[in-house]
Amino acid sequence: MRIAAIAVGGAAGTLCRYGVERTLAVAPGRFPWATFLVNAAGSFLLGVIVTLVTERWTPTRYVRPFAAIGFCGGFTTFSTMAVEVAQLGQHGHTGLAAGYIGASLVVGVTAAASGMLVARGRLLPPRGEPIPDPDDLGSMRGGATGRNRDEPGSGR
Repeated sequence: MRIAAIAVGGAAGTLCRYGVERTLAVAPGRFPWATFLVNAAGSFLLGVIVTLVTERWTPTRYVRPFAAIGFCGGFTTFSTMAVEVAQLGQHGHTGLAAGYIGASLVVGVTAAASGMLVARGRLLPPRGEPIPDPDDLGSMRGGATGRNRDEPGSGR
């Protein structure tokens, strides 16, 4: 089932990336905005997802494989960025290629860190309790222990 979750997430991410690339088509020798924006958005989203999965939600078997590995893995693309950098360099746009690499690194790391901060509630105020994982059916029955949150002895 995890493989299926990764495959479905990867297919969805790849289709979303394709849609962005078709929408933001760039002429050769120009800054590759589509890949740059996809990688920045994917870095932010990955920061949010991984932080929520590891720090805020109860453990689940399918959210991380679907969303982080599958969707974000299919949505973002280091290999396309590398080819675009090589092509820019081959066509004499070495300054643009270097700027693209630098901007991608800085914006990607900043986006991932920002996503982590948002998920931790440091940029957006946190809710009163951890955000429930919508894919964790155990939380609908009172969490991983199966206890109702309002039961005596549940700690709430």
